[in-house]
Amino acid sequence: MELIIIGKIVNTHGLNGALKVKSFTDFKEQRYQKGTPLYIAFKQEIIPVTVVSQKVIKTLDLITFKEFDNINQVEKFKGCDLLFNKEQAHELEEDDYYYDQIIGMNVYNEDELLGKCIDIKEYPQGEVLVVKIGSKNKLIPFRKEFVKEVNIKENKIELIMWEGLLWELMS
Repeated sequence: MELIIIGKIVNTHGLNGALKVKSFTDFKEQRYQKGTPLYIAFKQEIIPVTVVSQKVIKTLDLITFKEFDNINQVEKFKGCDLLFNKEQAHELEEDDYYYDQIIGMNVYNEDELLGKCIDIKEYPQGEVLVVKIGSKNKLIPFRKEFVKEVNIKENKIELIMWEGLLWELMS
């Protein structure tokens, strides 16, 4: 079974074992539907859980699971990834990707390797690639104006270099 990350558990909520999750999925209605099996990556263990309820509070999802009904049971999951079975995933449209497909890809300017994508951040303005270039992390908007091509098979992200962008990335 191949699992994909759909969120990060950031905190607990109340005393009934509810968890606050920063979601990375565009399919919240399906992923967090009552009865949906999910998984929590805890240390070296994968813990199966079943969704009971989900609601949005500000920018986070508040999720309860059948297996837990007490804050003391879930406190240890803060910072853990929430996972979904890839076999149950939707077919994505062209130019759509799962985060775990993008993280770890090499980032290029034409044929020059600049660095490696180490994370994706979400902001109100859109998604941003975090690219490790040398010893520094640089942010690149994950938009068609900056990203020419994402080639999953070749593990390659090709950037469109705007005047001044390369200098900013290399400094």
